[in-house]
Order: sequence, then structure tokens, then C-alpha cells
Amino acid sequence: MKVKGTLIPIGGNEDKGDRNTHEQYTLEYIETGILSRVVKESGGLNAKIIVIPTASSIPVEVGENYIDAFSKLGCTNIHVLDIRSKEDSEKEESVNLIKTANCIMFSGGNQSKISDKIGGTTIHQIMIDRHNNEEGFVIAGTSAGAMAMATEMIAGGSSTD
Repeated sequence: MKVKGTLIPIGGNEDKGDRNTHEQYTLEYIETGILSRVVKESGGLNAKIIVIPTASSIPVEVGENYIDAFSKLGCTNIHVLDIRSKEDSEKEESVNLIKTANCIMFSGGNQSKISDKIGGTTIHQIMIDRHNNEEGFVIAGTSAGAMAMATEMIAGGSSTD
């Protein structure tokens, strides 16, 4: 089977243009960075981008940071889907956002939270189906959000393991 969607795993701590005291963190820098590529692959500045900060221990702040970053790039259709339980993953509003998104952006944090709260739910299945069947549909994630994209996810252990 040929997958039609795009995955963009990001190592972590991507530039969101929020450290204005150093030249490399200006708007010009983020315009050439990974988040601008996410926007491009998603269809451009009018793409519907859904940020899911489930992995984070500070989801509200992380969601706001992504809204700021994507807004600096000129995006106008950014939403935060704050999922804190499996029930949140089954809500009609959540399902509708995932069905209509051009891009799903997972934040960093603890990837086990993503699998615990989203794995096996309706929105999880919609993401899989859309990724497999829709050109232009993007799933991006940084750090834990990138780790959760794998079929087999590393979720714990020590350096000796």
C-alpha cells in the first residue's frame, strides 16, 4: 500500500521565533525553519493546523506558543485541541477538527500520554485513515510527538537498557 499523507517528525525544541534577543531567533530565521516547512507541506498559510499538546505537562502554554509561532509565519487557521482523556478524543468537536484539518501538530513532552489518551480512539483511526489515503494531509510532531508516530514507540527505560 502506498501512503499518500506526509509525516514530519521533528527532533525537538524547534525554533518558534520566541527568543528575540538573539539574531538566529528572528522571524526571518523561523521563515526558513521546520515550522515553515510544516506550513508549506500542509497547503500554505490558510491551512487548518490543529495543535495537540497532549504530551506536555503544560498544554495550555505549549498550545499558546504554537499559536504564536504559526501566527508569526502568517497562518490564520490554527486551533489547539487540548486532549486530556480518552473521552476528549471521542468528543464530536475533536472528531470534527481532525476530519477537517490539513495538519495535525503534536507537541513534545511524554509520548506515553499521547498513546494513553489518543491511541485506539476515533480520532486516532481518522488520522491513520487520512494519512494513508489523502495527499496533502500532514501529521507533524516534535520530540514526543515524533516518537508517537512510530509503530513501535520507545516509552521508557534507562541508558543501560
